[in-house]
Amino acid sequence: MIKLKNIPLHRWLAAVPTKVLWVLVLTALVSVLVFAVSEIAFKNIAQERNTALSHVQGQTSLVQLKANLIQAESAQRGFLLTLDTRYLEPYDKLVVQVRKAQANLLASFGKDPELKPQVEALGLVVEKKLDELNLTVHMARDKQPGLAMATLLTDVGLNLMQQFDTQSEALDRLLSDRANRNFQYLAKLSQEQRIGVGLVVFLNLLFLAGLGVTLVHNFVQRQQTEHVLATQTEALTQAVEDRTQELSELSTYLQNNAEEEKRALARDLHDEFGALLTSAKLDVAWLQGRADVAAPEIAGRLEQLSVSLDEAVNLKRRVIESLRPSLLDHLGLPAALQWYVQETCDRADIACEVNVPPESMVMPAHVAIDMYRLVQEAVNNAIKYAQASLLQVDLAQQDKQWYLSIKDDGIGMATLTNSHLSHGLAGMRHRVKALGGKFAIVSAPAKGTCVQAWVPLQD
Repeated sequence: MIKLKNIPLHRWLAAVPTKVLWVLVLTALVSVLVFAVSEIAFKNIAQERNTALSHVQGQTSLVQLKANLIQAESAQRGFLLTLDTRYLEPYDKLVVQVRKAQANLLASFGKDPELKPQVEALGLVVEKKLDELNLTVHMARDKQPGLAMATLLTDVGLNLMQQFDTQSEALDRLLSDRANRNFQYLAKLSQEQRIGVGLVVFLNLLFLAGLGVTLVHNFVQRQQTEHVLATQTEALTQAVEDRTQELSELSTYLQNNAEEEKRALARDLHDEFGALLTSAKLDVAWLQGRADVAAPEIAGRLEQLSVSLDEAVNLKRRVIESLRPSLLDHLGLPAALQWYVQETCDRADIACEVNVPPESMVMPAHVAIDMYRLVQEAVNNAIKYAQASLLQVDLAQQDKQWYLSIKDDGIGMATLTNSHLSHGLAGMRHRVKALGGKFAIVSAPAKGTCVQAWVPLQD
């Protein structure tokens, strides 16, 4: 065995064939070049991977930002609806999380000339939305729940959420495009390393495998986030439905209670105030019978007092009929509708036509009063706003349900903008819904309006 450790280098090189030496030199150069290219490619891959991950994480942050904003809005509405301060603690935490997520997005992409305007625009919308939420919460805290609810019922919050969705989707598309470009560049580097050297291909495969694991992890995390969002959305929807049902039941209770109070007030006016007026009328009549021997001015005053008492009796009758029509309790809904529509249209100088079933019909008291109130509201709307010349009221029993129709030949609802009219229609719709029925309005410009209600028969 030849020992080379004591052989000088020049003798060792001289012993090596020239072709082999050139191959070794070229191999060394190629190895150094491959190593340098691998290092450069490694750095490029790492940089592109981090950039892609930042874009993917930015998309995840957008999803989380939207989730926090939706939850903050839910907590705000819960506080406005219930005035329960327990909603404020999660609301404050969610607002902090929204601002933190917004700051993270700005810190991550604030220096990017392409993404910075979009991130700033999104941040501006988020700030406006938070200002809108905080404004209503502060109003409710300052004992102004009515003003807060009025602000809530405007389209400001909805428009801001739509703007947020638009801005976030635009930013998400930019991030997605950036991530796609990063991934394409990674694939190109991998292909170049694969052509250059198998080792670099192997390393690139490792890097891509690590990147794939990260992407799968992020995808799974996003799926879990979407599932959580879906669950929360379902819970929020159920909560809104529950609150709506509670408000509907409360409104029904308040309407029924108001009707009972009107009925009691009408009864008291009829029994007590009517008795007082009758007694006063009898006393005046007694005094008039003895006024012949009195001074003429006394007789005149007694006559004036008698006329005033007659006006008071008429006023009492009108007040009682407006509170609770006596015909409704004594003769039933058909007679009450016939009398009310005829008298109201006569005062308004409008022609009317009333078609009702026989007076022997049987209808529960609470259904009858609600039907009567529907006719009252519809007739008043037609007289005030419709500019109608003819009113037609129909009440009939059809297929195990009551059918009520109030039709006019006026200008139609499309040309009306009075806000009180919409509140009246909402009240009518709620009355019918509380009875388990259906409510509809058919109207067209210059073709009149028809208000219809179907209420199931009840024992």
